[in-house]
Amino acid sequence: MIKKMKRVRLHGSALRELNTAIHERDGNRCIICGQYVQPGEKFHHEPPGAGKSDELKKGVTLCFSCHAARHFGVIGTLIRAQIVAYLSRLYGETR
Repeated sequence: MIKKMKRVRLHGSALRELNTAIHERDGNRCIICGQYVQPGEKFHHEPPGAGKSDELKKGVTLCFSCHAARHFGVIGTLIRAQIVAYLSRLYGETR
């Protein structure tokens, strides 16, 4: 039997607090290229899409360019691997 993943869905101030915590953890820098990211910029969920969950261990700070490349670029798989490695270094296995 396949166990369904429980997703966390935050709203309002709780989601803003999570966004702030992710930016602070990452030093307001894109974890891929190091570019400064404004604190209010929305964090990236990993995994994105239907599997996303609003958790500290499943979000990272990405600049606009790296965020777009993660979703739409030819290097999206490479960026995904870098994000997963970064989160694994911080939290161990996150899946």
